[in-house]
Amino acid sequence: MDLWLIIAGLAIGLATSAPIGAVNLIVIRTALNYGFMPAFFAGLGAVAADMVMAGAAAFGLQPFQQQIENMALPLQIIGGLLLVTIGVRAARTSFAVVDLEPTPHAERLGLTFSLSITNPGLILGFIAIFSSMGVILNLDSAPWRPAMVLMGVALGGALWWLLLSKFMSQMKTRISPALLEKINRWSGVFVAAFGFVLLLQIF
Repeated sequence: MDLWLIIAGLAIGLATSAPIGAVNLIVIRTALNYGFMPAFFAGLGAVAADMVMAGAAAFGLQPFQQQIENMALPLQIIGGLLLVTIGVRAARTSFAVVDLEPTPHAERLGLTFSLSITNPGLILGFIAIFSSMGVILNLDSAPWRPAMVLMGVALGGALWWLLLSKFMSQMKTRISPALLEKINRWSGVFVAAFGFVLLLQIF
């Protein structure tokens, strides 16, 4: 077992999960509304998508990069419409109503998975990362090396969602209900904005 491969994968998982985007906003909103476990489960949906995309890149989809780029348009449309729908719905729902009607863990996990898997930049990003780190990772030298890196990517992503979910769920008790409702509404606005940006890029 090459521990450095897992460490490298963990760093990649953290680096790809941490930037604030729609999934981060959804996890934050879930933590504030429902607490730690629902938010962590939502984050695991993104981890599952990362594993699919990172696995495809690590096991040699670089030659198919052009075909992947050709699929970017329909994926971008689907992802953009999904984000706009989620964001508008969240912004129009008051915190009190949301808090009384919890969504099942599996539904949140599926939501973040869908958002991540329809993002063409995710697999292209992993292809770029693995290509630029080719000398260090040396994925082609042994069949087990990509699996070790993927294990690290999963651990890094899970660690990020664990820390974010825990921190934001603890913040819930320190925030007034009025401020919590504003965060709830504005997070929905920003999620919808991400969707609009995706759709505007098409034109």
